[in-house]
Amino acid sequence: MVQKNILASILINNFNNKVFIKKCIRSCLNQSYKNIEIIVYDDVSNDGSEKYLRNIKNKKIKKIFNHKKISKSGAINQLIAIQKSFFKSKGQVVFLLDGDDSFLKNKVKHFINIFEKDKYLEFIQDNPIYYYPQNKKKEKKFLKSKKLILHTWPYFNPTSTMIFKRNFLEKLLKEINFSKNKYEKMFFDARAAIYTYFFSSKHLTSSKFLTIYTQNTKGDTIKNYTSKNLSWWKRRQEYHNFVKHLFFKKKKIHLRLLDYYLTLLVNWFYFKIK
Repeated sequence: MVQKNILASILINNFNNKVFIKKCIRSCLNQSYKNIEIIVYDDVSNDGSEKYLRNIKNKKIKKIFNHKKISKSGAINQLIAIQKSFFKSKGQVVFLLDGDDSFLKNKVKHFINIFEKDKYLEFIQDNPIYYYPQNKKKEKKFLKSKKLILHTWPYFNPTSTMIFKRNFLEKLLKEINFSKNKYEKMFFDARAAIYTYFFSSKHLTSSKFLTIYTQNTKGDTIKNYTSKNLSWWKRRQEYHNFVKHLFFKKKKIHLRLLDYYLTLLVNWFYFKIK
Protein backbone atom coordinates (compact mmCIF):
# COMPACT_ATOMS: atom_id res chain seq x y z
CA MET A 1 0.00 0.00 0.00
CA VAL A 2 1.11 3.56 -0.70
CA GLN A 3 1.66 5.70 2.36
CA LYS A 4 -0.37 8.86 1.85
CA ASN A 5 2.19 10.95 3.75
CA ILE A 6 4.94 10.41 1.15
CA LEU A 7 5.20 13.64 -0.81
CA ALA A 8 6.13 13.29 -4.49
CA SER A 9 7.75 16.25 -6.25
CA ILE A 10 7.44 16.65 -10.02
CA LEU A 11 10.04 19.05 -11.45
CA ILE A 12 8.98 20.48 -14.82
CA ASN A 13 11.51 22.28 -16.99
CA ASN A 14 9.89 24.53 -19.62
CA PHE A 15 11.21 26.61 -22.49
CA ASN A 16 8.87 27.64 -25.30
CA ASN A 17 6.57 24.62 -24.98
CA LYS A 18 3.28 26.48 -25.35
CA VAL A 19 1.88 23.72 -27.57
CA PHE A 20 2.62 21.01 -25.00
CA ILE A 21 2.86 22.56 -21.52
CA LYS A 22 -0.89 22.50 -20.81
CA LYS A 23 -1.03 18.73 -21.41
CA CYS A 24 2.14 18.28 -19.40
CA ILE A 25 0.77 20.02 -16.29
CA ARG A 26 -2.68 18.46 -16.65
CA SER A 27 -1.08 14.99 -16.68
CA CYS A 28 0.50 15.80 -13.31
CA LEU A 29 -2.64 17.21 -11.72
CA ASN A 30 -4.64 14.18 -12.93
CA GLN A 31 -2.37 11.65 -11.25
CA SER A 32 -4.18 8.96 -9.27
CA TYR A 33 -1.68 9.62 -6.46
CA LYS A 34 -2.69 12.94 -4.93
CA ASN A 35 0.06 13.87 -2.45
CA ILE A 36 2.17 15.72 -5.00
CA GLU A 37 3.75 19.09 -5.54
CA ILE A 38 4.64 20.46 -8.98
CA ILE A 39 7.58 22.80 -9.44
CA VAL A 40 7.56 24.51 -12.85
CA TYR A 41 10.72 26.30 -13.98
CA ASP A 42 10.23 28.58 -16.98
CA ASP A 43 13.46 29.57 -18.70
CA VAL A 44 12.62 32.93 -20.35
CA SER A 45 9.95 31.56 -22.67
CA ASN A 46 8.78 34.00 -25.35
CA ASP A 47 6.08 31.93 -27.05
CA GLY A 48 3.24 32.64 -24.61
CA SER A 49 3.85 29.68 -22.30
CA GLU A 50 5.14 31.96 -19.53
CA LYS A 51 1.87 33.92 -19.61
CA TYR A 52 -0.09 30.66 -19.43
CA LEU A 53 1.93 29.52 -16.41
CA ARG A 54 1.46 32.83 -14.58
CA ASN A 55 -2.31 32.49 -14.92
CA ILE A 56 -2.44 29.03 -13.32
CA LYS A 57 -4.00 29.11 -9.86
CA ASN A 58 -3.41 25.84 -8.04
CA LYS A 59 -1.91 25.24 -4.59
CA LYS A 60 -0.04 22.17 -5.80
CA ILE A 61 1.94 24.22 -8.33
CA LYS A 62 4.98 26.35 -7.43
CA LYS A 63 6.57 28.45 -10.16
CA ILE A 64 10.07 29.72 -10.86
CA PHE A 65 10.50 32.28 -13.62
CA ASN A 66 14.03 32.82 -14.87
CA HIS A 67 14.32 36.29 -16.42
CA LYS A 68 17.70 36.02 -18.16
CA LYS A 69 19.29 33.11 -19.99
CA ILE A 70 22.22 31.82 -17.98
CA SER A 71 23.91 30.05 -20.88
CA LYS A 72 23.67 29.71 -24.65
CA SER A 73 23.61 25.96 -24.05
CA GLY A 74 20.21 24.32 -23.60
CA ALA A 75 21.88 21.44 -21.77
CA ILE A 76 23.47 23.71 -19.16
CA ASN A 77 20.25 25.70 -18.75
CA GLN A 78 18.39 22.42 -18.16
CA LEU A 79 20.85 21.37 -15.43
CA ILE A 80 20.49 24.73 -13.68
CA ALA A 81 16.68 24.51 -13.95
CA ILE A 82 16.69 21.10 -12.26
CA GLN A 83 19.05 22.32 -9.53
CA LYS A 84 16.89 25.36 -8.72
CA SER A 85 13.64 23.40 -8.90
CA PHE A 86 15.03 20.72 -6.60
CA PHE A 87 16.02 23.27 -3.94
CA LYS A 88 12.43 24.60 -3.96
CA SER A 89 10.93 21.11 -3.69
CA LYS A 90 10.26 19.05 -0.54
CA GLY A 91 9.24 15.59 -1.77
CA GLN A 92 10.93 12.39 -0.64
CA VAL A 93 10.63 11.05 -4.18
CA VAL A 94 11.43 13.32 -7.14
CA PHE A 95 10.12 12.91 -10.70
CA LEU A 96 11.65 14.83 -13.61
CA LEU A 97 9.56 15.99 -16.55
CA ASP A 98 10.33 18.13 -19.59
CA GLY A 99 7.65 20.64 -20.55
CA ASP A 100 6.83 18.91 -23.84
CA ASP A 101 6.34 15.45 -22.24
CA SER A 102 3.66 14.03 -19.96
CA PHE A 103 2.85 11.19 -17.53
CA LEU A 104 0.21 8.49 -17.70
CA LYS A 105 -2.32 8.63 -14.89
CA ASN A 106 -0.84 5.97 -12.58
CA LYS A 107 2.86 6.76 -12.98
CA VAL A 108 3.43 8.48 -9.64
CA LYS A 109 1.39 5.94 -7.69
CA HIS A 110 3.19 3.00 -9.31
CA PHE A 111 6.67 4.26 -8.45
CA ILE A 112 5.85 5.56 -4.98
CA ASN A 113 4.73 2.00 -4.24
CA ILE A 114 8.05 0.63 -5.47
CA PHE A 115 10.11 3.07 -3.41
CA GLU A 116 7.95 2.33 -0.37
CA LYS A 117 8.64 -1.41 -0.68
CA ASP A 118 12.38 -1.02 -1.25
CA LYS A 119 14.11 1.29 1.23
CA TYR A 120 17.46 0.89 -0.52
CA LEU A 121 16.33 1.89 -4.01
CA GLU A 122 17.84 5.22 -5.09
CA PHE A 123 16.87 5.59 -8.74
CA ILE A 124 14.44 4.07 -11.21
CA GLN A 125 13.35 4.89 -14.75
CA ASP A 126 10.49 3.64 -16.87
CA ASN A 127 10.31 3.34 -20.65
CA PRO A 128 9.13 6.10 -23.00
CA ILE A 129 6.16 6.02 -25.31
CA TYR A 130 7.44 8.00 -28.29
CA TYR A 131 4.77 10.46 -29.45
CA TYR A 132 4.95 12.01 -32.93
CA PRO A 133 2.64 15.08 -32.92
CA GLN A 134 2.64 15.47 -36.71
CA ASN A 135 0.74 12.23 -37.31
CA LYS A 136 -0.47 11.53 -33.72
CA LYS A 137 1.47 8.28 -33.75
CA LYS A 138 2.66 6.55 -30.56
CA GLU A 139 5.39 3.92 -30.34
CA LYS A 140 6.78 2.02 -27.35
CA LYS A 141 10.55 1.64 -27.25
CA PHE A 142 12.65 -0.39 -24.83
CA LEU A 143 16.23 0.48 -23.99
CA LYS A 144 18.71 -0.94 -26.45
CA SER A 145 20.00 -4.37 -25.54
CA LYS A 146 23.45 -5.32 -26.79
CA LYS A 147 25.84 -8.00 -25.69
CA LEU A 148 28.88 -5.89 -26.56
CA ILE A 149 29.10 -2.29 -25.33
CA LEU A 150 32.20 -0.40 -26.39
CA HIS A 151 31.80 2.56 -24.02
CA THR A 152 31.83 2.72 -20.23
CA TRP A 153 28.36 4.13 -19.59
CA PRO A 154 24.97 2.40 -19.96
CA TYR A 155 22.19 3.06 -22.43
CA PHE A 156 19.59 5.27 -20.78
CA ASN A 157 16.09 6.64 -21.28
CA PRO A 158 15.30 10.39 -21.48
CA THR A 159 15.04 12.81 -18.58
CA SER A 160 11.25 12.52 -18.20
CA THR A 161 11.52 8.83 -17.30
CA MET A 162 13.86 9.47 -14.34
CA ILE A 163 12.75 9.16 -10.70
CA PHE A 164 15.02 9.68 -7.69
CA LYS A 165 15.03 9.18 -3.96
CA ARG A 166 15.52 12.69 -2.65
CA ASN A 167 18.76 12.16 -0.76
CA PHE A 168 20.34 10.44 -3.77
CA LEU A 169 19.40 13.26 -6.18
CA GLU A 170 20.76 15.79 -3.69
CA LYS A 171 24.06 13.91 -3.60
CA LEU A 172 24.12 13.53 -7.39
CA LEU A 173 23.54 17.25 -8.01
CA LYS A 174 26.27 18.15 -5.54
CA GLU A 175 28.82 15.76 -7.03
CA ILE A 176 28.20 16.75 -10.67
CA ASN A 177 28.18 20.46 -9.83
CA PHE A 178 31.66 20.70 -11.36
CA SER A 179 29.94 20.28 -14.74
CA LYS A 180 27.42 23.13 -14.45
CA ASN A 181 29.42 25.34 -16.83
CA LYS A 182 30.89 22.52 -18.91
CA TYR A 183 29.74 20.05 -21.56
CA GLU A 184 27.38 22.28 -23.51
CA LYS A 185 25.95 19.44 -25.59
CA MET A 186 25.40 16.99 -22.72
CA PHE A 187 21.88 16.98 -21.29
CA PHE A 188 20.91 15.99 -17.76
CA ASP A 189 19.77 12.47 -18.64
CA ALA A 190 23.34 11.55 -19.68
CA ARG A 191 24.95 13.15 -16.62
CA ALA A 192 22.49 11.49 -14.24
CA ALA A 193 22.59 8.08 -15.91
CA ILE A 194 26.39 7.97 -15.93
CA TYR A 195 26.65 9.02 -12.29
CA THR A 196 23.93 6.58 -11.24
CA TYR A 197 25.41 3.66 -13.16
CA PHE A 198 28.78 3.98 -11.45
CA PHE A 199 27.94 5.35 -8.01
CA SER A 200 24.40 4.32 -7.00
CA SER A 201 24.13 1.43 -4.57
CA LYS A 202 20.79 0.34 -6.11
CA HIS A 203 19.03 1.45 -9.28
CA LEU A 204 16.52 -0.17 -11.62
CA THR A 205 14.87 0.13 -15.02
CA SER A 206 11.17 -0.66 -14.94
CA SER A 207 9.43 -2.67 -17.65
CA LYS A 208 6.51 -0.21 -17.53
CA PHE A 209 5.69 2.43 -20.17
CA LEU A 210 4.30 5.37 -18.19
CA THR A 211 5.89 8.41 -19.87
CA ILE A 212 4.82 10.15 -23.08
CA TYR A 213 8.05 11.30 -24.77
CA THR A 214 7.14 13.91 -27.38
CA GLN A 215 9.25 14.03 -30.53
CA ASN A 216 9.35 17.80 -30.61
CA THR A 217 10.99 18.90 -33.87
CA LYS A 218 11.98 22.19 -32.22
CA GLY A 219 13.83 20.35 -29.45
CA ASP A 220 17.62 20.30 -29.34
CA THR A 221 18.03 16.52 -29.56
CA ILE A 222 15.96 15.99 -32.71
CA LYS A 223 17.38 19.08 -34.42
CA ASN A 224 21.02 18.26 -33.78
CA TYR A 225 21.64 14.64 -32.77
CA THR A 226 19.42 12.29 -34.75
CA SER A 227 22.30 11.18 -36.99
CA LYS A 228 26.00 10.52 -36.37
CA ASN A 229 27.05 13.98 -37.56
CA LEU A 230 29.77 16.24 -36.18
CA SER A 231 27.53 17.47 -33.34
CA TRP A 232 26.78 13.84 -32.38
CA TRP A 233 30.48 13.00 -32.17
CA LYS A 234 31.30 16.18 -30.27
CA ARG A 235 28.62 15.36 -27.72
CA ARG A 236 30.00 11.84 -27.42
CA GLN A 237 33.41 13.32 -26.66
CA GLU A 238 31.79 15.35 -23.89
CA TYR A 239 30.37 12.14 -22.42
CA HIS A 240 33.85 10.64 -22.26
CA ASN A 241 35.32 13.83 -20.77
CA PHE A 242 32.54 13.91 -18.16
CA VAL A 243 33.26 10.31 -17.13
CA LYS A 244 36.98 11.04 -16.88
CA HIS A 245 36.40 14.19 -14.80
CA LEU A 246 33.83 12.46 -12.57
CA PHE A 247 36.19 9.57 -11.81
CA PHE A 248 38.99 12.03 -11.08
CA LYS A 249 36.75 13.89 -8.59
CA LYS A 250 35.74 10.59 -6.99
CA LYS A 251 39.37 9.38 -6.91
CA LYS A 252 38.47 6.28 -8.90
CA ILE A 253 40.23 4.58 -11.81
CA HIS A 254 38.69 5.39 -15.18
CA LEU A 255 38.56 2.48 -17.63
CA ARG A 256 38.83 3.63 -21.25
CA LEU A 257 37.41 1.24 -23.81
CA LEU A 258 37.57 1.20 -27.61
CA ASP A 259 34.84 3.81 -28.05
CA TYR A 260 36.94 6.39 -26.21
CA TYR A 261 39.74 6.17 -28.74
CA LEU A 262 37.35 5.92 -31.70
CA THR A 263 35.61 9.11 -30.56
CA LEU A 264 38.95 10.91 -30.24
CA LEU A 265 39.92 9.77 -33.73
CA VAL A 266 36.65 10.85 -35.36
CA ASN A 267 36.74 14.28 -33.70
CA TRP A 268 40.36 14.72 -34.77
CA PHE A 269 39.39 13.78 -38.33
CA TYR A 270 36.50 16.26 -38.39
CA PHE A 271 38.81 18.96 -37.05
CA LYS A 272 41.36 18.27 -39.78
CA ILE A 273 38.91 18.35 -42.68
CA LYS A 274 37.28 21.49 -41.28
